[in-house]
Amino acid sequence: MKVAFINVSLRPDSKRKQLPVGLGYILTAVKREGIAFDLIDMDINCTPMEELEKILYREKYEVIAMGCIVTGYRYIKKIAEIAKKINECTIIVGNSVATSIPELLLENTLVDIAVIGEGDVTIVELLNKILKREKIDDIKGIVFKSKENGKITYGSKRTLISDLDTIGFPDWHIFDIEKYNNYSLVNSNMTMLEKGNMYPLNAARGCPFSCTFCYHVFKDEKYRKYSEQAVTQEIKRLYYEYNSNYISFWDELTFPNIQSVISLVEKIEELKLPIKWEAVSRGNLFKNNHLDLIHRLRDCGCDNISFSLENAGTEILKAMNKKMNISDFIEQSLVLQKGQVAPLTSVVFGYPQETPQTIKQTLKVCEDCGIYPSVGFLLPLPGTPIYNWAVEEKFIEDEISYLERIGDRQDFHINLTKMPDDEFISLVKEGLEDLANKQGLKLASVFKTTTYQKPKYEVASPT
Repeated sequence: MKVAFINVSLRPDSKRKQLPVGLGYILTAVKREGIAFDLIDMDINCTPMEELEKILYREKYEVIAMGCIVTGYRYIKKIAEIAKKINECTIIVGNSVATSIPELLLENTLVDIAVIGEGDVTIVELLNKILKREKIDDIKGIVFKSKENGKITYGSKRTLISDLDTIGFPDWHIFDIEKYNNYSLVNSNMTMLEKGNMYPLNAARGCPFSCTFCYHVFKDEKYRKYSEQAVTQEIKRLYYEYNSNYISFWDELTFPNIQSVISLVEKIEELKLPIKWEAVSRGNLFKNNHLDLIHRLRDCGCDNISFSLENAGTEILKAMNKKMNISDFIEQSLVLQKGQVAPLTSVVFGYPQETPQTIKQTLKVCEDCGIYPSVGFLLPLPGTPIYNWAVEEKFIEDEISYLERIGDRQDFHINLTKMPDDEFISLVKEGLEDLANKQGLKLASVFKTTTYQKPKYEVASPT
């Protein structure tokens, strides 16, 4: 029985091509079990649907597994249609497109099985059962559709992996790492004068906070971290085995508190490797009295810290359940710059409370902090409070139609504000253009930046 995993491409024309962390874990678990599979990497190979169809005709796989975030629903639906037309295969789907909408997915596509939440153990058990042609009824962490009558059955919830060290880190040799390495300069903030490879390092799973617009497969689950020893060993492995001199901590939240910053800095200082790295924190973690610690971050290779402003409107922050004061965000941004670690942030426009004034307030905070943000319009995602509100208030009347048309948050998909569409979009666009001009940035599009823009001005010298 032939098995194929597909790395779905959500942005075929993107300048950024990054190793898929979630799929990396899944494939590593399957490989470790000794289960043979092929990888069809549509993303790195820019594979169009027509070419995928030819590949599936040649190989005739009996099991096809894939996954992506929920905004890729339409791609999953299309691939399932192509696969089923060619062969009566079993189609397995994971990630948030499965976890957040399992019934909608199974009822409205040709997908057979949805893997819910953490899939490292589930996928191995599932494939073993399918390959042995055994029933899958007793497998935890899945929702499946009966091939006989189409009935949807929920398996019981799977217990989370308590010790992440036991599963290790992805085996990146499964992928065409030479092709991915060619994108390192674009994916990271390295300049063209620097050489090396950027690799992701997932040091934690989940987030202890619960913003009303955010959805990820570990939502409402316990926040877990790898041990410091495991993270240290992984940095060394990436450096020596993959020639990586830029580590991107690929987490919802790398630093939950200052002690976690201190601990990681101490470990990286001990390694004495010529690497740069980036991580994720809350927007109110670093204070003015942490300047010495920020200098240590810089000296041990920390290039940037990303954290989200999201919006400067008081009522909007409350509606987001953001639990952050704007003054704390400003303090963190400025002290990071003073310590010569670049602050990177993202903003979201479009909560129901959004007004012309809140748009200006948000952009003014970015201006005061000297940051050009990664910008997005509010995109309500299934499984979040703001999505449920949008459905209840009839902003989303046809969920399937909505899922089939949404994509990147930089594109305008839905308007929950009281402003007309044209006015809302213009206010955001003109405000961003003004911000870019003030910072001396030349952008092809104020929305379609590669992601963040590092500050273009001189930051204060360390004291």
